[in-house]
Amino acid sequence: MDLLENQAYINSLKEINGLGFLRGKTVLISGAAGMLGSCLADALMVWNQRQAEPCRVVAIGRNLEKARERFEPFWNNKNFIFIQQDVCKPFENFSEQVDFIIHAASPADPVNLAKYPADTLLANVLGTKNLLEYGLAHGMGRFLFVSSGEVYGQPNENQDDFTEDYCGALDLSSPRSCYPEGKRAAEVLCQSYRSQFGVDVVIVRPCHLFGPTMSRKDSRAVAEFLWAAAEGRDIVLKSDGLKERSHCYAADAVQGLLTVLEKGVPGEAYNIADSRYQMTIRAFAERAADAGGCKVVFDLPSDIESKGYSKISRQVLLADKLEKLGWAPQAMSCSTIETTAKVFQNIKG
Repeated sequence: MDLLENQAYINSLKEINGLGFLRGKTVLISGAAGMLGSCLADALMVWNQRQAEPCRVVAIGRNLEKARERFEPFWNNKNFIFIQQDVCKPFENFSEQVDFIIHAASPADPVNLAKYPADTLLANVLGTKNLLEYGLAHGMGRFLFVSSGEVYGQPNENQDDFTEDYCGALDLSSPRSCYPEGKRAAEVLCQSYRSQFGVDVVIVRPCHLFGPTMSRKDSRAVAEFLWAAAEGRDIVLKSDGLKERSHCYAADAVQGLLTVLEKGVPGEAYNIADSRYQMTIRAFAERAADAGGCKVVFDLPSDIESKGYSKISRQVLLADKLEKLGWAPQAMSCSTIETTAKVFQNIKG
C-alpha cells in the first residue's frame, strides 16, 4: 500500500483546518519530497479535493523519479506541478507566479549532515537567497522559512525551555554546526530582505518531528525507532538516551506552519512543539517499542553516525507564542507514535 492510500494518514491530513486563505492561491514548496514538505503538499492536495476553488501547489525537489513515485496519485492533477530544481542553483527553467513560498529544503538527518555539511549550509543560505529573489520577481505575498529548534544552541545553566528570544552557544569548529548555523544565517538573511526590500517574512522553528512521511532511509533517531517498531525489530539506542527533546507529529507541524503562514506577525519566529511529546530519547524509543511489541537494546554508534549527532544537551521548545495564534495539535484517539508505527506496517518504504 502507498502512503496516500492509508486511511489513518489521510484522516490526519483532513483534520488540518483553516486553509480558506489559500483558495485560488499558488503555493511554492521547496523540499517538497522531504518529511515536512511532502506532508504539507499532501495536506494541500487532500484539501483541494473538497474545494470549489482549490490552491495550486508548485513542488520543488532535486529528484524527479523520487517525486513522481511519491506524488503519483496527483501527479497529473492540474493544480499540482513538480519542478526539478536544486535551490542552490539559479532558477532558470520556470517562471511561475506565486503567492506564497515555503522554504523547507535542507538535509536534516544525521548521516547526511555528516556527509554533506557544505551542501547543508548552502541549501539554507544560498537556497534561501535564491527563493527570496525568485519571490520578489514573481509576485510573492509572503515568504515562510522553515528553520529549526537547533538554532537555539546550548541551553543556559538553568536548562530552561527555549523561547523564541533565546540564542545559545554553538561550536563553530564542528562541521555538524552546518545545520543550526545555516538556519541561523538564513533567518538573518530573511530579516535582511524584510528590512532592505520590504519582503513579508515569517519563520517557524520546528522541534524533532515524526510521522508517516519519514522515509526508511532517514537516519534520525525517531525514524529509526519507528521503522524498527513497525518491522518488529529491536530498537537500537546508540546513546544513554537521556537527552530531553520536544517532539511533534508531522501533520500537527503542518497545521502550525500554515497557521503562521496565515496569521504570523511579519518578521516573527514561532516554535512548533507538542508538549504531550516532550520526553527523553530513551522514553520515545520505549514508546515506539511498546507500539511494535519489541524491545530497546543499546549499541555504540559508528563514526559517521557520531559526527552527525547533535551535542545539544537539552532541547525543549515552548510553543506558547504559536498557540496564541490559535494552533493546537490534533486530539487523536491513540498516540501518534503508535499511529505512525501502524501506518509504517501497511505501506512500502
